[in-house]
Amino acid sequence: MRGPTPSPPTWLPPAAGAVASQATLALGSFLLQLLAARALGADGLGVFAMLLGSVIVATSVSSGLVGDPLTVLDRQDPAIRAALARLAVVTVAGATTAAFALTWGLGLLPPRTAALFAAATGAFMAADLLRRTMMACQRFWRLVHVDVCALLAGLSLLVLLSRGQLTVDSFLAALLVGQLVACTASLRSLPRAERSLPTRAPGGLRAVLSFGSWRAVQQLVRPTTLNLVRWLVLVAAGQAAVGELEAARLLAAPAMMFVQGVGSYLFASYAAGRDEPMSALLRRADRGAAALLAACAVVAVVATACTGLVGPVLTGGRFELAPLAVLGWAVYAASCAVVLPYGTLAAVRGDQAEVFGLRVADSLAGLGATAVALLWVGLPIWAAPWLLAAGSVAAGAACRQRLLVPRRHEQPLPARERAVLS
Repeated sequence: MRGPTPSPPTWLPPAAGAVASQATLALGSFLLQLLAARALGADGLGVFAMLLGSVIVATSVSSGLVGDPLTVLDRQDPAIRAALARLAVVTVAGATTAAFALTWGLGLLPPRTAALFAAATGAFMAADLLRRTMMACQRFWRLVHVDVCALLAGLSLLVLLSRGQLTVDSFLAALLVGQLVACTASLRSLPRAERSLPTRAPGGLRAVLSFGSWRAVQQLVRPTTLNLVRWLVLVAAGQAAVGELEAARLLAAPAMMFVQGVGSYLFASYAAGRDEPMSALLRRADRGAAALLAACAVVAVVATACTGLVGPVLTGGRFELAPLAVLGWAVYAASCAVVLPYGTLAAVRGDQAEVFGLRVADSLAGLGATAVALLWVGLPIWAAPWLLAAGSVAAGAACRQRLLVPRRHEQPLPARERAVLS
């Protein structure tokens, strides 16, 4: 019989596990897009990047609608647990059906590509919800095992398919297989209580939706913004330009990976730390933002300096990367680092609507500025991430000063509220 997954040494902190897991997950995405850039060229990479961006947009909805409530609310409550399960099934099934119906029905993709895209979307969403459950259980180091299995499965399929000509279908199939393996490995790694099917219990859906609906629309903002930027670049400069901008983003990906890894840890730790006063949590958020900014600065310097050396390896010599585009994406990651710790803390403490408003405002400002710069002023495409970053920095500062600083003298939540949200 297969023994239990070995536990990491006790001296390894959970935050390091969250970053390591996010690094493995980001490495899988990076390698898929790296291989797509080399095998498909700028045009093919542009198509795959837009499809992958759509998968991430759909996953952001399920992550906010289901994943965040299962982290913050009491998922052992029968009513909450049943509502989470029903909502997860409806969300994943609905997105999978819509992905196929829209792409094939509107003639955007041929039938086989549309079917692979829809299946990959559903598998990615299901794997993400299982990963969120493991995060809620603080099993960050087990996630590294899950993500390594998914990475190896996807790459193994690409190796088999590389005997012929690799296409967009090949990369969608690799994404699908990797996420199916991630689902299986996650289920094997979860505690028995988390794998049990919920009993029928009414009354939990309202509590889940009251928290999750705001988180879903908030989680939707950033990936939707990035996909709209891709469409703006497509209109302004063509499909190849989308691929070139996406390839530049890959060089700055380690910065965003670190930001997302620490962010996943912060959300779970803030949810578990509601017995701490707001002043202590705000100091933790300040330290988190400073650490993230420092990491992004290092990545920005290294990635920009290495563009001339690594760029030809990334693109296979088919097209060139603009150093200012690489630096712009690193600056954009830094701007996300400014807003993430404060937005996460404010959301956990009940200010989801206000955080959503700030996110929408900064995204609309960035999109508007990008549209004017690319479509009317005629700036080069590398200007896009710089313009997006400006709005994100402003949103982070506003979130801290307007939502958190006025509440810094608050004491821990009352025991009755902690019982509902624990």
